[in-house]
Amino acid sequence: MSLTYTCRSCQRTFKAEGRYHNHIRQATRCSWIAEAMESANVTVRPPDLQEIEDLEDDPPSEDEHAIDDPFNLQEMGPEFVFVEPQIAVSPNRPTGTPAVPDLDTGATTSETDTRMVIDPFKEKFNGAGEVLYQNQSRYDTWKRKVMKGNSPYEPFASQMDYAVAKWAKELGPGDGALSKLLAIPGLNQIIDHQLPNIASWSRLEFKLEGTDQVVECFYRDPLECVEALYGNPAWADVLHVAPERHYTDATKATRIYNEMNTGKWWWRQQKKLKRGATVVPLIVSSDKTSLKVLSTGKDAYPAYLTIGNIPKAIRRKPSMHAQLLFAYLPTEQFTGTTLSKEQIRLAKHRAFHYAMKHIFKSLEDLEDGGLELESGDGKVRWCHPILAVYVADYPEQCLATCTRYNRCPLCHVDAGNLGEYGESAKRSQEETLQKLDNAGHASTKAKANQLLKAAGITDIPEPFFKDLPLANINQAITPDILHQLYQGLIKHLTGWITRILGPKELDLRFARLPPNHSLRIFKDGISGFSRMSGNEHRQIAKQLLGCIVGCAPSNIIRASRALIDFLYIAQYENHTTQSLARLEDALKEFHDHKQAFLDTNARDNDDFEFPKLHGLLHYAPQIREFGTTDNYNTENTERLHIDMAKDAYRATNRKDVLRQMVLWLERKEKLAAFSSYVEWRCGTVTPKVPQLKLSTNTYTDYHRITLSKTPSLKNATLSDVSQAHGVQVEAFQQALASFVAQRQRYLKVPRAPLPLSLSLSVWYHFKITNSPLDQLAILPDFEESVHASPARQPQRSQKTVPARFDTVMINEAWDGHMTGLRGYRIARVRAVFTLQPEVVDLVFGLGSEIYSTQRNPWNASGASIKSHPRT
Repeated sequence: MSLTYTCRSCQRTFKAEGRYHNHIRQATRCSWIAEAMESANVTVRPPDLQEIEDLEDDPPSEDEHAIDDPFNLQEMGPEFVFVEPQIAVSPNRPTGTPAVPDLDTGATTSETDTRMVIDPFKEKFNGAGEVLYQNQSRYDTWKRKVMKGNSPYEPFASQMDYAVAKWAKELGPGDGALSKLLAIPGLNQIIDHQLPNIASWSRLEFKLEGTDQVVECFYRDPLECVEALYGNPAWADVLHVAPERHYTDATKATRIYNEMNTGKWWWRQQKKLKRGATVVPLIVSSDKTSLKVLSTGKDAYPAYLTIGNIPKAIRRKPSMHAQLLFAYLPTEQFTGTTLSKEQIRLAKHRAFHYAMKHIFKSLEDLEDGGLELESGDGKVRWCHPILAVYVADYPEQCLATCTRYNRCPLCHVDAGNLGEYGESAKRSQEETLQKLDNAGHASTKAKANQLLKAAGITDIPEPFFKDLPLANINQAITPDILHQLYQGLIKHLTGWITRILGPKELDLRFARLPPNHSLRIFKDGISGFSRMSGNEHRQIAKQLLGCIVGCAPSNIIRASRALIDFLYIAQYENHTTQSLARLEDALKEFHDHKQAFLDTNARDNDDFEFPKLHGLLHYAPQIREFGTTDNYNTENTERLHIDMAKDAYRATNRKDVLRQMVLWLERKEKLAAFSSYVEWRCGTVTPKVPQLKLSTNTYTDYHRITLSKTPSLKNATLSDVSQAHGVQVEAFQQALASFVAQRQRYLKVPRAPLPLSLSLSVWYHFKITNSPLDQLAILPDFEESVHASPARQPQRSQKTVPARFDTVMINEAWDGHMTGLRGYRIARVRAVFTLQPEVVDLVFGLGSEIYSTQRNPWNASGASIKSHPRT
C-alpha cells in the first residue's frame, strides 16, 4: 500500500513527503499547518499499517480507514482517516478550515465541528436603527380597531363567511357563477369598508405640452406602501435596520456580500444621517407587459416597490407579499396625432417622468428627509426612505435615467467602445441635472440638442428623480440577470456557436446528451425555436459547453466557458472578495478570446459594440454596493406580472379595465393581510419568515435519501444485478464484502461473512433532498431524482426504455460543503439495493446500499460501496 499525505486545509494529496511540506509552507491558505507543526515540533507520522492489516485478512484500501460511523444519524463522524500529524491550532488558521484529526483517538484539535453553520464576523454600524419608543404590535392595534366581540373572524359573521370571502378573492377570476356569489349583499362591503387598508389608490390625469391627448395612470402614495411594508408583523423580527460589514474572520481580510445591508451603499448613506436614524432603501422596478396571454394590443405598465430592510429570501417569494404594486404607469401611444416619430418617443418619456414625479411627491416633501415608522412589533424609529435601486431591463434603465439608447446609464463610455474591457468615468445624477439645466438655457433648440446628444442624455425638463432626497439614479441601476445574461449574452453566444458548428450539428449534439434531473432534453435540438423564453435559455446555458467541446476551436471554447462562468458566478447568493475577483477574471478572459468569434465569422458585425456586453463590467462594483444580484433580479418582478396584471385583467369585464384592476387588487391585498391577522388570533401562524438553522453535527440536516416503499425488482441475485447494470461480478462482490467488513469493525461485532447466496431488492431510482445551506431557511428543500436503471421493456409497451445510470457528486468525507470541490468525488450510480432483513441483522443491522463506480475529479479510481439509511 502506498503512503500518501493529504493537506487538511485544501484536501490536496501528495505521494512524496517533501512535496507535501513544500505545499504547506508555500500555499497561503495552508501555511497555518506548517506554523503549527513548527510550534509543536512534530513530524509527519505514517499510519500503523500492521495494526490496520490485523483488522482484516486483505489489506485495506486507503478509502477504508474508518474512524467513525458515517451512517449514524445521531453522531455522524468523518468517514476517512487522513495522514496528518497531531498539531495545535495556529492562531492564523482561517475560519472554516477543517479540523485535523488525532491519529490515535480520532478526535479533532478544534472544538468547532466543521459541518456546522459558521457565522461570519460582523461589524455593525454603531448608533444606527435606534428605537425612539415602543407601541403595541400591529396585530394588537388591528385587534383593538376591528374587534367588537370575541370572534377572531370579525368583521365577518362567522368562519364560513370569512372562508368563502378568502376563497373568492384568492381563487376566483370574477365571472360566471362566482360573480353571482360575489353579488351577495355585504361581502364586498365588509372588505371595502371594514378591513384595514394597505395603501389607497388614486387616479391621475394630465396632458403634455403640445398634445391634446389625456394621459391616465393609477397610483398609490409610496410612503403609504413603505409604511405597510415596514410595519408588516410577519417579518418584524428579521428587519435589517442597520448596515453591517461581514468578513470571513476577525482579521477582516475577506469581505462577504449577501443581503443589501452588507453592501457599501447602505453604510455610506448611514454616515450622512444623524445618530440613531434608520435607512429605508427603496427598491423600485417597472416593466411594460401585455395583458393578453396569446395576443398583443392591450398593455399595462406596472411599477413595484419593496424595501431593502426585508431579507431577500422574503422579497423574492411572491406568496409573502413583500413587493407592492404602487402604480399603473401611462401606456399612451400618442397615435392619431400630428407628432413625428421622434416626438412621440419623447412624449412617452416625458409622460413617464411626469407621472413618476407626481407619484413620488410625498418623498420630496419629507421634513429633513425622514419620518417616524413603526415596525410590526410596535418599535418606532426615525427612518429615511431613499431611492436606492431601480430594477429594470436596458430600455427601462435608459428611460429612468434620461440616457439615450446605445449609451450606458452608469458610465460615460463612448458608443464606439461598448465592446472594450475597461472602466470609464461614472455618471452621476447631479451631472445629469446640470446638463439638462444647461440645455434648458441654450440660446437655440439646435444647440440644446447638440449639448444633450454629446452627453448621451434625453431632453426631459423635469425628471422624476430631480428632488428626491439622497438619490443618485445613475448609480441605482443594477445588474439584470434575466435580460442582460440569459436573454442577452447567452442568446448571442448560442447564435454565434450555431453559425460556427451549423444548426444541424448543434441540434444533434443537444439531442445526444444523456438525461439528467432538472435538465430539459432537447430531443429535436434548439434551432427550431422561433422565440425562446428565459427558462429555455437557462437550460441551454447548462448544456452548451458540453455540446461544443471537441468540435469548436479552442479559443471559442475558452471564450464560451468564460462567459458561462461569469453567468453562474454572478448568481452566487453569497459573494466574497475572492469570488468577485473570479467574476472579473472570467469577464476579462472572455474579452481576451472574443476575437475568435470574429475570426470565424460568427458575428454579423465586425465588433462587439452592444450595451448588454458592456453592462457586465458593472456587475462586480454594483454587487459591492448593493449586495448579491438576487436582491434585485428582474425575474422576481416578471413573476409578479401574473398576479398583479394578467390575473387582474382577467377579473374585469374589459371595460375601464384599470379601475377594475386596482379594486380587485385592493380587495385581494386586504384579505391577505386579514388572513395573517386571523392566523395570529387563532394561534395557527405557520413559520414563513426565515429561521436560523440549528447548529448540529448530523450530515442529514441538509441531505437525505428516500426510497419508494416497493422496490422495482425483488429477489435479484448478485449475478442478475451485475449483468443488468453493467458491473463486474467480482468487483461487486469484493466491494460489498469490503463495506461489510468496514461496518463490522466500527460496530465491534463479530466478523460474519456474507452468505453465498444473496437476494437483493433493487430500486431503479431514488430521491435525494438537499436543504438550503444558507442560514435563512425560508426556501424549500431542493429535491432531485437519481436513476440507476438498466435497459428494460415496461409492461403493456413494446418500446424499450434505454439504460440510465446518473452521475452524482459524493460528499466523501462529510465536509464537502466546507472544502468545496476537493471534498467530493464524481461517481456513476450503478445499482440501488437492500439485502434480506436477516442478512442485514447478521452483518451490520442497517442497510440500503448504493453501488457506484467512483472517479476522482481528475483521476480514475476503483469501485466502492456507499451506504445511507432509509428514511
